[in-house]
Amino acid sequence: MAYWTDFVELTFNSYVRPIQFLKIIGFTFLSLIGIRIAIGVFRKRKTSSKKRIQISALITVLISSFLYFDYSKRIYENRIQKRELRKELALKIEPVNRLAFGTKADNLTFQEYQEITRIKWFPKLQKNADSISYYYTYDGFLPDYSFNVSYSLPKNVEIDSTEFKYGKIEIDTIGNEKRISYSEYGQ
Repeated sequence: MAYWTDFVELTFNSYVRPIQFLKIIGFTFLSLIGIRIAIGVFRKRKTSSKKRIQISALITVLISSFLYFDYSKRIYENRIQKRELRKELALKIEPVNRLAFGTKADNLTFQEYQEITRIKWFPKLQKNADSISYYYTYDGFLPDYSFNVSYSLPKNVEIDSTEFKYGKIEIDTIGNEKRISYSEYGQ
């Protein structure tokens, strides 16, 4: 768990480690319950010690296999497949403290921004988006937040605004590009 939770994951999902730790404890309890049920069956059937150990180990491995599979997949994605992308993204993210918490980043690529939207609720952008900048602050206790994103699109590309439901969009045309700015505030 600690290996796949890198800086990017912890920046946008600060509860990931406590939640995953509780998940590990939950699976451990499920395994213990499964073994306890198996012990009751073993006593009724008078199963040999060797068979008891084999079945208990099988129960433990089967119940824990979900965590092994899930963590292996996340380690592969975060540390091997997207290693360079996440390293570049981590260098661009900066803390912001207008409200209690927040981050910002400038000049993100579409892939870097997509990596953030995989973790956080940020609106999805079109594939042609470039020079993406965001500014996000939130209170943590109260539902107050402020979110701004701006990006460039080629002039001939139509804007897909289906993700921009709760805020305000501004569009500026500069040469062959459109600069789209979206602002959203919550209370």
